Amino acid sequence: MRKIYFDNAASTKIAKEVLDEMHPYLDEYYGNPSSVHEIGKPLKVIIEDSRDAIADFLKVKPKEIFFTSGGTESNNFSIKGLAFKYLGSDMNHIITSSIEHPAVLETINYLKDKFGFEVTILKPDSKGRITKANVLNAIRPETFLISIMHSNNETGVINEVQEIGESINHNEIKLHSDSVQSIGKTIFNPRELKIDFATLSAHKIYGPKGVGLLYVRDGVKIEKYIHGGGQERNMRGGTENVAGIVGLKKAIELLQANMQNDIEHYSKLNEYLRNELNNSFGDSIIYNSQTERALPNIVNFSFDTNKVSVVEDMFLIQLDMKGIETSGGSACSSGSLKPSRILLELGRDEKTAMASLRISFGRENKIEEIDYLISKLKEIVKMK
Repeated sequence: MRKIYFDNAASTKIAKEVLDEMHPYLDEYYGNPSSVHEIGKPLKVIIEDSRDAIADFLKVKPKEIFFTSGGTESNNFSIKGLAFKYLGSDMNHIITSSIEHPAVLETINYLKDKFGFEVTILKPDSKGRITKANVLNAIRPETFLISIMHSNNETGVINEVQEIGESINHNEIKLHSDSVQSIGKTIFNPRELKIDFATLSAHKIYGPKGVGLLYVRDGVKIEKYIHGGGQERNMRGGTENVAGIVGLKKAIELLQANMQNDIEHYSKLNEYLRNELNNSFGDSIIYNSQTERALPNIVNFSFDTNKVSVVEDMFLIQLDMKGIETSGGSACSSGSLKPSRILLELGRDEKTAMASLRISFGRENKIEEIDYLISKLKEIVKMK
């Protein structure tokens, strides 16, 4: 049976070049980077070379890069690391949004429930965005952290993060941005965006799972996250994932070489999919993704169940049975057969949210695969 993968926002296929680059560090170079002997010492150099290369891509300082296990850890590291510095002080207010990834919302709710931090959760506007005005209106004298994702993992919308960063006093308030989806799909420079913390996960950019990074602006102080060793400049204990770090570096190098072509490719597929949906289903399509100020690789849409018949709780399974692998939202909740929380926040009712798809393109997707998707949707979705 034909298999088509349209779930690249959940995870990309590791690039062959990345796999080849990693292999020696899973076999021949097996030492511990903290060791002082001949097998261990060169690995520390490899780690720092990788840090330099990645910092160059992001246009930041190498010392601002901390390697982690991925986006979830990076979000926890920055949010908890900053909050714990303010424990017991008058600075106890955090601003975030209702469309954040669970790695952000659950972390902030943990701080609220266990340590008494006060939290303001902002709603998106009619376009699904978190705006500067909304954030600035929520700031209080005791606010020390704003956490707003750069782009949403389900809709691809790009929030007004740079405008927020340019409008706050960074001596008093720090800006954290979950940027996992943005890297490689839009120009992303933490310094230009005025972000204090940014996150990256390798498996979203054709790298391996289990490795990522946290950017911490030089001069910002946070508490150590994982105790037990002096790795990562004594900020994250544990033996480094050398093969993963090497793979992340190679994935970044491929981005540097291919990013413009990638973006053009995603944009072409995005436009073609929308045209085919419009031609095939007309006004029964409700777009949850914008065409402006949005990532080019994500198209999120719902079927208007007043105009078409869809078996909502079987929709994704029916597509999977026809060889189309996609999702109705975040990979963290896609196995639950519940409506997307993000789409409910955008005002969709539960039935419409369940009749939704997030199509997220990758480098290997082709126009012909969209044609196949449309043909199978016509078999599954019946006009009333």
